[in-house]
Amino acid sequence: MTALIVGACTSTIDYDFSRVEPRLMAVGWLEQASDVQTVCISLSEGGLVKAVEDARVICTVNGKEVADVSVRTADLTEQHSDYSDWTVMPLMSDGLKLDHHRQLPVTFPASLRPGDKVRLQFEANQGAYKAASSEMTVPEPVSIAKVDTARVTVRHIDWTDRYLQLRADVPDRKGEENWYSISLRNISEGWYSFLDGGPDLFVSVDNTLYIHDLDDPVLLDGNMGADDLTFFDFSGNGSFACFSDQMFRDGTAHLKMNAFSSWNDEGPDFMSLGAEVLRRYGYIEAQERGFDRCRAAHRLEIRLSHCSRDAYFYLRALRTISSDGYEPAIVEPVTVPSNIEGGIGFVEVLNTAAARIDLPSEEEYYGDWRFPYL
Repeated sequence: MTALIVGACTSTIDYDFSRVEPRLMAVGWLEQASDVQTVCISLSEGGLVKAVEDARVICTVNGKEVADVSVRTADLTEQHSDYSDWTVMPLMSDGLKLDHHRQLPVTFPASLRPGDKVRLQFEANQGAYKAASSEMTVPEPVSIAKVDTARVTVRHIDWTDRYLQLRADVPDRKGEENWYSISLRNISEGWYSFLDGGPDLFVSVDNTLYIHDLDDPVLLDGNMGADDLTFFDFSGNGSFACFSDQMFRDGTAHLKMNAFSSWNDEGPDFMSLGAEVLRRYGYIEAQERGFDRCRAAHRLEIRLSHCSRDAYFYLRALRTISSDGYEPAIVEPVTVPSNIEGGIGFVEVLNTAAARIDLPSEEEYYGDWRFPYL
């Protein structure tokens, strides 16, 4: 009888976050349709995001410098105390709200056209940290061919729910591989009237909606043909919904996205409007003058963007990390792509189309100075 004994040695990897050198971090989503762009600068150190004292962004388009802008955190805080409400990327703000103690937005002029080659250079803390983006190509336009709404009933495991479903047709750009990001935006615009009869005050709020339960291709017997594609993996954080044209190449995707469920308030977001009017106007004067009422318009927007392959995988990684089912202790690590040379982060150029759906306007009456959000 022979016994085979196999031994193994154990090696401990000692990883000390305190020994990780800080690196410049840049996050930004440039828009082809805009003449003004924003990139947010911070430092990544030991697994934490830390603030910079100042930042500089140099933008070149097709090899020609078009902008060189420097910003100091102290100056921006003094001049724009509300800049912490800016978003890292306009299409996908939820979950990426700026912390004015950590991320410094740098806004610069840059007009972009499809096919342009864009490169950004970054500096922070008087040039102590330097990085640059990979060269980005401005994508070609994208279109939304048809948009409709419907009231649908969705059956869950042990209950049913009513939803407002948005349906949109997306024609694919023919003869090429394409990647898309998509978001549902809930936009409320309010006009506040004062008790003293002064001029009305206008404010608006713009939020990304959670995209609810979608049609499941398994329950549809695999009915996912190019002419009737009813499923994409959007569920979860609506900030990071994305898809490729792999399943409808050179065809048309028929998207179905469930927005509001029966337990949502489909009306204007009066609470966020109230917070916004107080932030802009100030608590003290609002208390002294008082608001009489708010007239609010309300709409949904489907925003579809043509993006790069790298941006698609970046969004997929963020969607996984932000999902309710993600548990770092029991799942494989998620690799978040970076296209920043000499630093970390992600900068991308989007070409975006938007479809607008107007919903009924509403009014809130307050009757006296007791504004409900004071």
